[in-house]
Amino acid sequence: MLVSFRIQNSRSIVDLTLPMAYAEKKAPNGYREMEMQPFFEKGGKRVIPCLALYGPNASGKSNIVKAFGSFIAIIRDRHVASRCTINKLHALGESTIFTLDFIGKQGYVYTYRLEVNAREIVAEELCQGPMLIYSVEHKKLRAEVLVDSLYTEERLKNILHVECLDPHGRHHIAFLTVLGKNYAGLNAEISEVYSFLTDHIHVYTSPRLPFMYGVQALAQTLDSGAFQDAFAEIARLLQKLDIDINRMEYSQREWDESNNNGDTPFYEFFVDRISNAPRIVDIFTYHNDVKGNEVRFDFADESDGTKRAACLLGIILSVLKRGGVLIVDELGISLHPLLLVEIVRLFKDRRYNKTGAQLIFTTHGTDILDQELLRVSEVGIVSKTVEMGTKLARISDFDGVRNVTNFRKQYLEGRFSGLPFPYI
Repeated sequence: MLVSFRIQNSRSIVDLTLPMAYAEKKAPNGYREMEMQPFFEKGGKRVIPCLALYGPNASGKSNIVKAFGSFIAIIRDRHVASRCTINKLHALGESTIFTLDFIGKQGYVYTYRLEVNAREIVAEELCQGPMLIYSVEHKKLRAEVLVDSLYTEERLKNILHVECLDPHGRHHIAFLTVLGKNYAGLNAEISEVYSFLTDHIHVYTSPRLPFMYGVQALAQTLDSGAFQDAFAEIARLLQKLDIDINRMEYSQREWDESNNNGDTPFYEFFVDRISNAPRIVDIFTYHNDVKGNEVRFDFADESDGTKRAACLLGIILSVLKRGGVLIVDELGISLHPLLLVEIVRLFKDRRYNKTGAQLIFTTHGTDILDQELLRVSEVGIVSKTVEMGTKLARISDFDGVRNVTNFRKQYLEGRFSGLPFPYI
């Protein structure tokens, strides 16, 4: 479970920490029986299930999500120049630094720090509590904990220089990535950290979410592992959300160059995870006409809200089933406010969230603040000044605010700042 994510010198951010620790002085009475769980408890720490980020346009909310996305992309793949976008308004140097803390399966807190510039990875460090597992700085490795008769210090250094550096000697693949991918048996702690970062953190910076990705993600969590079962589950839930679709169906076909001529419309292209073959999926929805007869539509012709809800469902359900962290920019875009409430409720309700899954999202929709669903630790206000860059404060940081307070009214009155002041 995520404890915090710190970003230094990235886009509009000078130095910002995204906190997921429970910030109230004490637990509410009867919290173990509360339907809407106020926090998860593990390893002596309490972390929140949700964090909603509010603030005016251009305050830097999306930059927080983009920074998270760049960090995860480096670990999953490699570092490229576009994944380091420094703050151009401050003389902070050429490096961006990411530091992530999370609680592992056994309750230990891990800290992973990654520093990059436009050219390469400058440094990385992994700790379990106060114990250093390894560090790399300017291509120099320190890893006494990892050294044994099989993986000598010389062999570990060779792995770093041969597998992490490109032909020009630039450090472009993280040491964590190489060890996690290619040497899973070397160290259990490294394997756990690599798995958490690559398999259990999901970042979405674009409002156009891929439907097929959600279906495939959900299929991997089902006992059957079947694509059709995941598709059917999403279609069933769409009906429960009161979206006017009788049923859905799909057909798959092979991709070839003839599909690229513009004459063959299709909704989505994907690579089948079992056969590794490129596939095209045509998705259809069915509605009743005025006489009660079913009429077939291409899914692409559905409303933006329907398509976004369908895409989100597969992703959300997969995270809830497996555990992990879901980070979404503008979660409520094209969605009715009540649908946004239900999505957040899934992560708060202990009946549905049994794995400690966490949701971080940006939004401008204030209706959810009226629902008595989010607590003072779970609402963040993002603001920006030239001197300080993008800053984040949670409602729990403000004096005299209680969970029974109407957050929406106070936010719109400017009590927590983070509001635009438009004048036309």
